[in-house]
Amino acid sequence: MADPFLALGLTGSAVLRLLDDPELRADWDDLPLAFSILGIDLLDGRAGPAAATVDGSAAAAVLLARTVAARVLVPAPPRRDHPYNLARRVASLGHLSTGRSGVVFGSLDHASPSEDPWAEAAEVSVDTSPTGRAVAAARAVRALERSWPLESVVGDRDSGIFVRSDEIHHVDVEGIYRIAGPLTVPEPLHGPSVIAWYAAGAHDAPETDGAVETDGAVDLVIGGASPVPVVNPGEAIPGDATGVVLRSQADSDLAEVLATARRWLADGARPTDRSRPLRTALSLPTPARDRGRPAFAVPQPHPWL
Repeated sequence: MADPFLALGLTGSAVLRLLDDPELRADWDDLPLAFSILGIDLLDGRAGPAAATVDGSAAAAVLLARTVAARVLVPAPPRRDHPYNLARRVASLGHLSTGRSGVVFGSLDHASPSEDPWAEAAEVSVDTSPTGRAVAAARAVRALERSWPLESVVGDRDSGIFVRSDEIHHVDVEGIYRIAGPLTVPEPLHGPSVIAWYAAGAHDAPETDGAVETDGAVDLVIGGASPVPVVNPGEAIPGDATGVVLRSQADSDLAEVLATARRWLADGARPTDRSRPLRTALSLPTPARDRGRPAFAVPQPHPWL
């Protein structure tokens, strides 16, 4: 079996250190990591009232602008954002980062309100548990990000058609979140953003016979019983892992975490090509596009051309 890739799970306090310290940020950017989760404590339930929490997408925008190779996953706990707003931020990060970003969902979140302010009154058959809401949000983000194909932006001077707008389609999401779409941002140049799922426990993943029930929305499962376990410094890398996430602690010194990552990369973990977008770095296939009803009519050439 090939050596596992190495990723980092950074707490909110560690992310703040990266934002504040150019030398640490350069050391982090220099590591051939698969990705870093910006605020893993939001996903594993450790982020309490006293924890340092950050807006993952805002932190990612700053960090990606100040690095050349680092790849990140932005946490998206349930109840924090409406899926439409989240999809717009995820797609925008995909453009700004040249494919170095993605989003990770999970069912735990101790830092948000107890009620979901965005959810609609759903039918009894709809799963409204924290896991069900997170899965529904992941499905909506995937559908929304793919609702405006980038190849539809043609900029045809001869016809005066900027976008083949008939290729933009509605998503018609029903259930917990009711969204017609489409998104107001085209799909990123390097394809749909990576969507991951964080399993805080062995059974904290929406699975049936080993397949995640997200209609293909989830590309990668992290933690739990998945082949990408989350481990603490000082623990051994599991022998059957395809990847491993080194998790920082609330009191971890970020320089020591980066030094541990460097040691692991030299002995037991596989360096990841720093020049590749996140999806290709993880060898993840591009999900199929489900086209819904067109959002606009077929564009016509301008009459004065």
